[in-house]
Amino acid sequence: MPLLTAAVVIVGILCVIDLLLSFGIIRRLREQNETLRKVQQQAGGGIDADIALPAGSTVAMFTATAVSGAEVSNLDGTGFLIGFFTPNCEPCKERMPEFIEYATRFDGRVIAVADVDPGAADDMVGRLGEVAEVVLERDGGPVHQALGAKGYPALSLVDGSGTVVASGWEISALPVPANR
Repeated sequence: MPLLTAAVVIVGILCVIDLLLSFGIIRRLREQNETLRKVQQQAGGGIDADIALPAGSTVAMFTATAVSGAEVSNLDGTGFLIGFFTPNCEPCKERMPEFIEYATRFDGRVIAVADVDPGAADDMVGRLGEVAEVVLERDGGPVHQALGAKGYPALSLVDGSGTVVASGWEISALPVPANR
């Protein structure tokens, strides 16, 4: 019986040590993630700066049809805010509310490109449709190519001359909009 008690105590101690090491690893990963995020912000997007055309680039001409039936293009010479989202992307789900809030304060045209089949993500399209003209387009489509979108979420602010003012994968990459 004393041998069994000793074995149970040793296994219990090993489990506690394993648990403490696991908590330490999780804490370390969170610290590294936060450090990476700060480095990316300081570098103006850093590693993911090329998720869309960088600031100063010229957007190619594009035309698409929105879910509402309206034609969406950059041929009219007005600036716009554009976001690229897909429903199977966790960062998209995290940043979509930030994009929606930013769009409500943005004084200008807002376009959202959703990489979905019609009806596949009605919730996403509906929420984005409250603040933007929503275009359904697969990765690599004409709007993706015009803005150089290479991942999700991709956000860009374009001025009236078709020049990218700012872009990135987080709202913090975009300038603070004037209050409406």
